[in-house]
Amino acid sequence: MFTSSKINNPKIYKRALELLQSAYGQDAYFRDHQYEAIESVLINRRTLVVEKTGWGKSLVYFTAARILSESGRGITLIISPLLVLMNNQIEAAEKLGLKGIAINSETPDIDEAFENCRQGMYNLIFTTPEQIVKESFRTFLRNIPVAMLVIDEAHCISDWGHDFRLEYMRLREIVSILPTSTALLATTATANNRV
Repeated sequence: MFTSSKINNPKIYKRALELLQSAYGQDAYFRDHQYEAIESVLINRRTLVVEKTGWGKSLVYFTAARILSESGRGITLIISPLLVLMNNQIEAAEKLGLKGIAINSETPDIDEAFENCRQGMYNLIFTTPEQIVKESFRTFLRNIPVAMLVIDEAHCISDWGHDFRLEYMRLREIVSILPTSTALLATTATANNRV
């Protein structure tokens, strides 16, 4: 969470605001702390955003992903436990000029999806913790530039990881194979003090 509204990098702020207003109108503005989260990710801080549902956590990672993509840093990976939300997220990302693909258990040809990503057809990959820890996915990640890793519903690492979604506990393995220049963002609406 962020407690200040200080703009440390006017260039990042200007571009982020341009993207926001081109997607949502000239009167659009960032909610409290959205811009701070975007800037934190873009200056390569490991960032945790704990905000209520509807605050706009996806706007944070979509805006950062677009700016990272424009700078040629690579693709953004978004890990989510919910298949049903991935298509909605892909549509939402399009408002910011991003093209996304879902790679999960329902993807008909994962090798083709990987190849399309290598060819630069997508800015975003939405996947599940179960998919990303597979060896085929790890091999893929070693051969493409990854600008940012987003762990959505990050409370699952603590709440569910021990007894329900064990793969959330293995995400540190993915972080360890990515370059240190890869931005890392974790988001959740439901983390209590213990989590």
